[in-house]
Amino acid sequence: MTHRPQRPTQPHLLAAALLLAAAHAYAEPELTPRPASFLPRQGVLVLRPDESVACPDTLPACHLESLSRASGLPLARARGAQLPTARVRLLPSAEVPAGTAVPQGEGYLVRVTPESLLLYAATPAGHQYGLQTVGQLLAAAPRTDGTLHLACAEIADAPRFAWRGYMLDESRHFSGKAAVLRLLDAMADYKLNRLHWHLTDSPGWRLEIKAYPRLTAVGSRGSETDRRPDAPAQFYTQEEVREIVAYARDRNITVVPEIDMPGHADAAVLAYPELDGGGYLQKGRTDKWPHFTFNPARPEVLKFLDTVLAETAALFPDAGVIHFGGDEVHFGWQRWPELPEVQDLMRREGFTRLEEVESWFNRRMAGTLRTLGFKTGGWDEIAARGLPHDQTVVFWWRHDKPPVLHAALDAGYPVVLCPRRPCYFDFVQHADHTTGRRWNGFNPLDDVYAFPDTLGLNAAQEARVLGLQACLWTETAVTQARRDFLTWPRLLALAEAAWTPRDRKDLASFRARLPALLDRLRARGIGCYDPFTHSPEVTDAQTGKPQAHLD
Repeated sequence: MTHRPQRPTQPHLLAAALLLAAAHAYAEPELTPRPASFLPRQGVLVLRPDESVACPDTLPACHLESLSRASGLPLARARGAQLPTARVRLLPSAEVPAGTAVPQGEGYLVRVTPESLLLYAATPAGHQYGLQTVGQLLAAAPRTDGTLHLACAEIADAPRFAWRGYMLDESRHFSGKAAVLRLLDAMADYKLNRLHWHLTDSPGWRLEIKAYPRLTAVGSRGSETDRRPDAPAQFYTQEEVREIVAYARDRNITVVPEIDMPGHADAAVLAYPELDGGGYLQKGRTDKWPHFTFNPARPEVLKFLDTVLAETAALFPDAGVIHFGGDEVHFGWQRWPELPEVQDLMRREGFTRLEEVESWFNRRMAGTLRTLGFKTGGWDEIAARGLPHDQTVVFWWRHDKPPVLHAALDAGYPVVLCPRRPCYFDFVQHADHTTGRRWNGFNPLDDVYAFPDTLGLNAAQEARVLGLQACLWTETAVTQARRDFLTWPRLLALAEAAWTPRDRKDLASFRARLPALLDRLRARGIGCYDPFTHSPEVTDAQTGKPQAHLD
C-alpha cells in the first residue's frame, strides 16, 4: 500500500478549517446553475497539493486546468502508480452504488466522502458538467497551509432543457476570434451548450467561402454603422472557424451557424449582384435595404446557396442544425412577381401567392441541408412553410405572437424559445437606460430568470420545448464593452433558467449568489451591469467607439 507523506500543519489553522468545512456541510453551497438535488453528508474531505485526478484520456486538458485554477491545487491527470491512490475520480455511471439513481445523458452525480471525491456520469458531457460543479465547490472550500477542506455532500444533477444557448450577431458589428473564445469560456462555466453564430445578414457577410471569394472581399466590408465602400473587411477565415469550433467542442459547446436566406441578403448581393431578388428602403434611407432578398427561383442562386451550405457544413460538422433564417421575407419580396424565374415557377407549380414561393424555396433549401446530414433551423416564420417536423427546429422569437408558438408546438416541431421579451439582450435592462430597444417594456434580470415559466405552457407543450436561448443583436453594440454590458449578468439568469428544474429555481437564492458571480466575470476581463449598485450604463458613445473586437 502506498502511504501519503504527512506534512506539518499548524494545528489551530487546521482545526479552524475543519470546523468551517463542517459548518458548511449543513448549508447548500453557492452553485450556479443551482443543481437539481443537494444532500449534505457528515465529514470533511481534505485535499493536498499533490492530488491527482483519475479521468479518461479523452477528457480535454482545459477541464483539468480549470479545476486547478478553481482549487488553487496543481491537479494533474493521474498516471500509472497514481491511479490506485487518486482520490478525485471520474467514473462511468455503471459504477454508481446500488440504490442510487444512475445519471443519464448530460446528468451527473458527485459524491464527496472523507476518503474521496467521485464524479459519475454516462457521457463525456455529464463528466464535464460535473467538473464545472466540482470546480465551484473547490473554489469556495476553506483552505489552510496548502490543503483544501471540502464538506461532504451528494449532488445529483441534470439539465431541465437540452438546448441552452446564446446567439451572437456578427453581421451588424463584428466581434473577432479573441472575444468569441472568451465568450465560450464564460458560457462553459455555467453549462451553456449552444453558440448560435449569426454570421450573415444585410450589413455584412462574416464567413469565408472559398468558392465565392467576393463574399468576404466585398460583402464583409462595413457594418450597421459604417456603410463606406472602402470600410475594412471583417470576417472569419475558415481556419479561424475550425479553431473556434474545436475550442467550443472541448468545452461541450456546439456552434450552430446561421446563413440567412432568402431575406437579409444585401451583403451577398453586394458581392454578387446577379443574386438579387429585390428589397425595400427604410424610411429616409437609400442604403437599407434595397437588395434584401435572393432571387428564390433562379437556378444560379440555388447553386450558389447549395455551395455555400456545403462549405458551411464542412466547417461545422458537429452542429446537427444549420440555421437558414427564413424570417421577415415579406419586407423585401415586392419585386418577385417581376422576376422571370419566379413567374415561371408560379406557372409551373400553380402558385398564386408569394407565400407559396417562399415555402417552395424553404423546402428546396431544407432538402439541401438534409442531404448534407443536417436539420434545418429557422425563425418561427418557417413553422408555416410545410417543413418536416422531424428535420426542423423552430426558433420562436415573436413574443407578441404566442399563437405562433402554440401552433408550432402542437404541430410537433421542437422549439427553441428565444422571444424578444425577455430573451433579446439588445433590449435595455433597467428603466434608466437610454440606449437599446423597448417594446411595451424591456428585459430586466428578474424577467429573464422567471422565463419560461411565465409562458404557462402545459406539460405536453413543455416536453416539445428543446430549450432556451438569449439573442444579442448588435445594432446598438459597436464595441465589445457594450456587448459585455448587455450580455452579463442576464446570461447567468438564462443559464440557470435553462438548467435548473422549475421547483429548484429561486430568485432570492440567485440574487444572493450574483455578487460573487459578477466578481468572477470581472476576473475574466468581462464587464457587466451591476444591478446592486446600478452601475453606469455602458454605451458606444461613452467608450469612444474604439476598435470593436479584442484581437
